[in-house]
Amino acid sequence: MSESPTTEAIVDSDETTIKVFYPAARGGVTLRGNGAGLDWFKDRAPDHVDGDVSTFVLRIPHYDPVQVKAVRADGKWMVGRNAVIGRGDAATLRPAFDHETGRLTSLHAVDLPWGGALHIRVRLPPSYDEQPDLRYPVLYCQDGQSVWSDGTDPFGTWGLDHVLNELEDIGAVDEFIVVSIDTGLERIPRLSPCPDEKHGGGGAAEHLRAMVDGLKPVIDGYYRTRPGRKDTILLGSSMGGMFSFWATWTRPDIFGGAICLSSSFWWADRYCLKLVSGLSCPAPRPHLYLDSGAAASGFEHDASTRDGVHNTRAMYRALREHCYGPGQDLFLMSWTGHHHNAQSWAARVSTPLQLFFPRRT
Repeated sequence: MSESPTTEAIVDSDETTIKVFYPAARGGVTLRGNGAGLDWFKDRAPDHVDGDVSTFVLRIPHYDPVQVKAVRADGKWMVGRNAVIGRGDAATLRPAFDHETGRLTSLHAVDLPWGGALHIRVRLPPSYDEQPDLRYPVLYCQDGQSVWSDGTDPFGTWGLDHVLNELEDIGAVDEFIVVSIDTGLERIPRLSPCPDEKHGGGGAAEHLRAMVDGLKPVIDGYYRTRPGRKDTILLGSSMGGMFSFWATWTRPDIFGGAICLSSSFWWADRYCLKLVSGLSCPAPRPHLYLDSGAAASGFEHDASTRDGVHNTRAMYRALREHCYGPGQDLFLMSWTGHHHNAQSWAARVSTPLQLFFPRRT
């Protein structure tokens, strides 16, 4: 796994402990590095091996960090950047050697018990096949037709796979599973919680039911997920951002948070703002990330350039005044110069991903 180490404790000592978790049946591991008696060209055997856990004890006589990498018995190096270890750390590595990046499945259908289907793709993180004892959070994305670099959306793609590859390579996030749902057909009806006077729609309740009662049990049954609400997050942009907000607000027992980019909070005379103002805060309270692009000029009339910044801020104010704590379970970002398009969402999605899936320390 491409990762910085998980730091469990820091003490005032020159003795540094590194535990490498890797299935013994797949091969033993050694360590290489640039200090504390390590060498990039010579294997350092573990001080102790207990089943799948190899323990290395290093002495770092100063506070300069030491770069290390695990090496498997067949000579393969762990993927990703070097892990950086500091004096006195008690660090854990769960490396991967066979997959440098995550694996993305082809588009396939998940049949719903009551008829119909959801068409999805699943991205598994680099360590998934080599760390059988690990379970992973899940990010459910709307607009699967546009989030991946090989997407088919004529309006552009996010390249989310490239974003995740880079975040994992530098160890900026904990690994997680991504499930994207293709909503290209009948997108507005599927993602709108109520009809709009000009645009119709209003079928979001059925789409939410399909996710909660049809898709999620299949994903949790087939993959090694952490199925609890805190580890189940929604992501969407535009109509998908509004749906992600509404779904999380409606089913906080299922979803622990939502990443809402450029959400269409203008929909149906600002229906979601009225929903927030008229109801008590959901319990348990989900974490929410809201953002929008912002035109460089306040006189800009192009809706794509303005990107709903005023409606997004109105939602932020409603949540703040109602029950939320800014910087605790509510985050707002305004991105100057960003438009209402896939390129802008691709450029900034790494920020909320780090908020919702931070490296554990």
